[in-house]
Amino acid sequence: MQIVLLSVIVAFSAALRFWNLGQWSFWIDEVFTVRDAQNLSLNSLQSIPNPIPYLAVKLSILIAGNSEWGSRLIPCLVGIATIPAVFGLGRTLFNWQVGLLSSAFVACSSWHLFWTQNARYPVFTFLFAVLTAWFFYLSLKRDSTFLTIAALACCLCLILSHTLSVVIVPALGAYAIICLLENSNRKRWINLLIFFIPFALPVLALALPEVRGYLFSGWGRNEWQRSPLYIVLTLVQGVSVPIAVTAFFGCVATPFNRSTRFLLCYAGIPLALFLVASQFQNVAGYYLFWTTSAYFIFAAVACEQVWKVTEEKSGSIIGILLPCVLVVTLLSQVYLYFSIENGGRPKWREAFAAIKAETRSIDKVVLSEPEMGRYYLPELSQIYIGELLEDKNGFEKAWENTGKDRLWFVVDVASFNVFDAKENVRNWIRQRGHLIKTFPAFSRAKDRTIHVYLLE
Repeated sequence: MQIVLLSVIVAFSAALRFWNLGQWSFWIDEVFTVRDAQNLSLNSLQSIPNPIPYLAVKLSILIAGNSEWGSRLIPCLVGIATIPAVFGLGRTLFNWQVGLLSSAFVACSSWHLFWTQNARYPVFTFLFAVLTAWFFYLSLKRDSTFLTIAALACCLCLILSHTLSVVIVPALGAYAIICLLENSNRKRWINLLIFFIPFALPVLALALPEVRGYLFSGWGRNEWQRSPLYIVLTLVQGVSVPIAVTAFFGCVATPFNRSTRFLLCYAGIPLALFLVASQFQNVAGYYLFWTTSAYFIFAAVACEQVWKVTEEKSGSIIGILLPCVLVVTLLSQVYLYFSIENGGRPKWREAFAAIKAETRSIDKVVLSEPEMGRYYLPELSQIYIGELLEDKNGFEKAWENTGKDRLWFVVDVASFNVFDAKENVRNWIRQRGHLIKTFPAFSRAKDRTIHVYLLE
């Protein structure tokens, strides 16, 4: 019965994740990944600290073609594979009912759906983190060297998918200390040394300026307003408010046993480290996407607790109600994802198609993200709007110096809201040019609309 029910959930999740897989336009980070994956070679591979997503996207393009669908094929398959992995982790920590419910919640999660339909790294971190947690927990439970090595291999793959996922190591270290306090036999010590020594050695690399430069690179917290509150709200909004609230009560209501302690270390310590790091470094909430399996498992635990209580008092109907409400809520967000939010991304491809229909050979296009133009409209000259803004003679003079070229302006609201908060640039574009077309898109509480203007 477990296999049949899990197969239904996996089949449903696969149908959702393949739906419109190639319809959504790339967004800027996807284009960067696809470009780098296309140009990947043995020499360039050595300079990439997180090569697994790039290798996967390159292989995906070779198998399925250079398109949105082709680039996302392998990430999509990896995302589908996370569903049975979450079931395995939930069943190991608690029981098969919790495993089944948590995998169902992940299958219906619009955030998980978004990253599965992305040629990016988060879905890889999700899978490898779940496998790392699963094998590491079992390795300590059974004092198994084989499972320890399996956990180490998955953890290395996790870090090679995204470097900042290394925060899982102190989380697992905290749990290991708890287990050692309970039982510090010789074999357990050996297994833990096998797992943690490979991560202790690279700490010495922090002495190298190149390593420190990479770890502390970024745009800066203040510019993008990535504060501790932003990180927490990103996680809550990502898993959904009902799941977050239910997970909280599941954590509180569950006995403070080994499984609960493990999940608290797995999700809580990386979050705490990121909240502290956000005061010094640009870190985003979605970097912790791989920890969200703990939230879904805790929510499933809460549902099981309610089932047990209500079954004794008033039958099983009320116990079924809570997971049904959570699933319906998650599916309602999935409906918005497909029908309203355009897959959670701007309509870049549609915007460039509108420009292409009316372009002339002498035209130029002004963008906040020139790489998007180079991918979707390479025949036109790309102008980074920052170059015009940096002109000491002003924006108007910069345009006149170009000979008053016929310019296309692609105004993506999300980016312009950062560097053009007072809308001075947008007002200038509206006064000088005329609006050709608007491509509205709103997702995750953010306006991702793109306006296309022509200045001639």
